[in-house]
Amino acid sequence: MPKQKTATPKAPAPLKAALPKRQASQALTPAFNARIEGIDYDILEELTGYAVRRAQLSIYADFTASLGAYDITPQRFSSLVIISNNPGISQTRLAEVMGIARSGVVAIIDNFEQAGLLERQDSGDRRSYMLHLTKDGHKQLAKYKRAVKEHDDRVSQHLTAKERQQLRALLGKLCMETK
Repeated sequence: MPKQKTATPKAPAPLKAALPKRQASQALTPAFNARIEGIDYDILEELTGYAVRRAQLSIYADFTASLGAYDITPQRFSSLVIISNNPGISQTRLAEVMGIARSGVVAIIDNFEQAGLLERQDSGDRRSYMLHLTKDGHKQLAKYKRAVKEHDDRVSQHLTAKERQQLRALLGKLCMETK
């Protein structure tokens, strides 16, 4: 019986190198329609979680269209913002803040490091590194922030400034821990 070849895992590609694959997958993804005429949604129309999820899908689709050329996801963007504003944060603390597994943060950090946006600095503990954006990382983040602000303005254009503030406050209440 012939021996089967196994694929050798490759290190994450730098952000800019991943661009063509991401654009190709976006082209195959159909546009998200939060409400389809003629469909009976029954109890789903009464559920807060369902409404939030539908809104999130719509917002995510616009985010991807807006920042896909940069290969930046909401999670990657949030990571860069947190690291930028908390220089020296550890990978473990970043995982806690982001609400994701430490292994997920390691993959994000590896990608940023290979792209030259971030550097790990020794903390004195071999199991932990302090994270810092590079000069290019700060420059790229400024570009991403402008694109995210434009995206956010677009998806919330039908809300007044007061309604935007109220919506953020109400969503914050949904995130509060119950005892």
